[in-house]
Amino acid sequence: MFDDDDRVLVAGVVPPPRFGRENEVAATARAVAAAGADLVDVSLGPRLVGPAVGAATVPVVVTATSLDAAAAAGRAGAALALVPPDAIDAATAAELREVGVPLAAVVSDPGAVAGAVAVAAAAGVATAFDSTRLPVGDALAAESLAVADGCRLLRTADVRRSRRVAAVLGAVLAARRPRDAGQDRP
Repeated sequence: MFDDDDRVLVAGVVPPPRFGRENEVAATARAVAAAGADLVDVSLGPRLVGPAVGAATVPVVVTATSLDAAAAAGRAGAALALVPPDAIDAATAAELREVGVPLAAVVSDPGAVAGAVAVAAAAGVATAFDSTRLPVGDALAAESLAVADGCRLLRTADVRRSRRVAAVLGAVLAARRPRDAGQDRP
């Protein structure tokens, strides 16, 4: 999923349904994917992850508070679990493998990105930045800085904005990549 250093993925968040209905979650997951999300974040409990997995045209992600919750999300069909950096830092390599689903360290404080990137890199997992609780202007700046600091996944409630951030910064990262000696520059 994170095999390209200059690709930035966007995970659009599916909000809680009004009445806990699976059909509402499935329809919202399709709408989030249609808005341009690479991934759909359905952090609503295992009962609602399954319908989203079946309906979404992109992989489903779950934000979990612990490795046990991440494992439950994986059993429900999630393709990736976002967990706090301290859960990754406190776990052994064997415990991380036992979760059964790929992990990424998720951070929502712009000042904590560098530390999260270091923890995630040491464990061999990716880093995600969660901008869902930031005001629009702050989110734009924070997402940009998070990508510059090493995050390659943006968790967002505004897919279109974050898609633009991902496209621009992905192009900047690609332009900064060292080229092979025989390759012509565009």
